[in-house]
Amino acid sequence: MFAVPGWSVETSALKAQTEPQAQKKSEPKPNAQSNKRKRDNDNVTKRNVDQMYRRHIEGQNDTPKGKKQNANNNSMKPEKKRKKEQKQQNEDAQAEQNAEPEAKPNTQEEPAQGEGKKANKKQKKNKNKSQQPGSEEATTAAPSNESLPVAPPTTQATLTPLQQAMRQKLISSRFRHLNETLYTTPSAKALELFTANPELFDEYHAGFSRQVKESWPSNPVDGYAQAIRSRGKISSAPKKGGRPDKNKNSLALPRRPNGLCTIADLGCGDAQLASGLTPSAQKLNLKLLSYDLHAPNQLITKADISNLPVKEGSVDIAIFCLSLMGTNWVSFVEEAWRVLRGDGKGECWVSEVKSRFGKVNRKKAQIGAKKPLSKAEQKKQKKKRGGADDDAGSDADDADIYAEDARPAADNDETDISTFVEVFRTRGFTLKPESVDKSNKMFVRMVFVKHGTPTKGKHASVTGTGGSGPGKKKFIDKQPEGNNMTPEEEAAALKPCVYKIR
Repeated sequence: MFAVPGWSVETSALKAQTEPQAQKKSEPKPNAQSNKRKRDNDNVTKRNVDQMYRRHIEGQNDTPKGKKQNANNNSMKPEKKRKKEQKQQNEDAQAEQNAEPEAKPNTQEEPAQGEGKKANKKQKKNKNKSQQPGSEEATTAAPSNESLPVAPPTTQATLTPLQQAMRQKLISSRFRHLNETLYTTPSAKALELFTANPELFDEYHAGFSRQVKESWPSNPVDGYAQAIRSRGKISSAPKKGGRPDKNKNSLALPRRPNGLCTIADLGCGDAQLASGLTPSAQKLNLKLLSYDLHAPNQLITKADISNLPVKEGSVDIAIFCLSLMGTNWVSFVEEAWRVLRGDGKGECWVSEVKSRFGKVNRKKAQIGAKKPLSKAEQKKQKKKRGGADDDAGSDADDADIYAEDARPAADNDETDISTFVEVFRTRGFTLKPESVDKSNKMFVRMVFVKHGTPTKGKHASVTGTGGSGPGKKKFIDKQPEGNNMTPEEEAAALKPCVYKIR
C-alpha cells in the first residue's frame, strides 16, 4: 500500500476501545442532570424575561464569576445607579422565590387557556414518577402501580365443548387405570397406594359415581338399603301365647337377644349405604360399620379387608357390594367368616359384575334333534292316543326331546357361578338358592349363610360351637368332592375388570 497525504495515520496513534468506557457512558452520574430536563425550574415572568433571553437564546452563563465582575463594575458606577440596579435585582430575586411554588414541572412556557386541561392531566400522570433530577433510568427500574400488569381473575375460565370432552376423557382414562390397578394387585399394595396418595381415592370414586350415573341401570347399594329397611321393620318375636312364625324369622334381619343388628359394609367406598341408613338406624336398631382402604369421612374406618379390626362373631350381616377386588379376594371371604356370628344366622351378601364370572358350557344340539311340539300338535296326539298311557307316552317324548336338544331357553342366563359358590362352600358358607338374582343385566346378587367349619383356608383347623371361635384342631380324613382346586384356580373364579386398550 502507498501513503496518501492527509489520510495516512500512524499505527502508534490508534487506540483500541475498552469496555470501561462503554460502561461509563451507560452508567449515569449520581448528581448529573438529564439533558431532557434543562429548564425544570425556569419560570418566565415579565420581570425576568430579559434574563431568560440572555441565558437561553444568547447563551450567556450567569456564573458566580460573572456575579463578581458585576459587583466590581457596580463599585465603579455612581452610587444612585448602583442602588437602583441592586434594588431591581432584589425584586427579581424575590419574584422568583414567590413564583417557585406555583411553577409546574416539565413545562417551558405558561400554557394557554385552551391547553389548561391537558396540563392538569399531565400533572396527575407525573405524580407517581420520580422527581429527582437526572434519574431517568431509576424511574424505569421502579415502575408505578399503573404500569404493573393486571392480576388474572381468580375464577376458573369456562371451557369450550371440545375442551370439556377432552377433559372428561382424561378423567375417565385415569379412573380406568386406577380400577385396573385395584383388580390386579393385592389389597396390601392398594392400601399403601392410597396411604401415600389419598387424593387418588377421591378421584377413583368420583369416576365410579359418574360411571354409575351414565351407564348403569341401577346401583346394587340402593337395593341393599331398601332390603335392610323392609326386613328391619319385620319383628321375629312371637306374640304372647303364640308360636314363632318360621316365615317371619327367615325374612327378618338376624338380631342379637337385645334386638341389635350389626351390619358391616366391607369395601364401602364413599359409605353410601351407611349415609343412607343412618337417619333410620336408631329406629331400626341397627349398628353400621364401614371399612375401606381410605377414610375420607367419619363413617368410614380405614382398614385392609383381609385383616379387619373387629372381634370374632360380632357381626350379623357382612356385605360385599362390588368390593371383592384384588388378587387376594379369597382372604376377604375368610375374614368375613371370622367376624360373622356362628349360630347359622350370620349372613354374607354378595353383589358382583356378571362379566367377572365364566359362561355356562353347554353341549351343542345334535344334528337331527327333534323340535318340541306346539300345544296344538300335542292336543291332537292326545286325542288320537287317549288315556293315561298316551299321557305317559307324551311325557316320554318330551324327555327325549330335551335330552337330544341341549340348547338353553331364551330367558336363561348364561352366567356360571358354580366355581365361585364352591370357594364360599369350602370357607364355611352355604348358598341360599332362592337368593340368587340374575335379573339385572350387569350384576348377580346372592346370599350366603355361615354354616359349619371351613375345609380350606386359614380357618380350616378351627372348630367350636358353630365354628365361631377357637377350638381343637380337626383332622380331615377326606376332603369333599370338588375341593381340589389350587389357590390360583380359586382366585381365577372371579376375573379382574380390565378395560380393553383402544
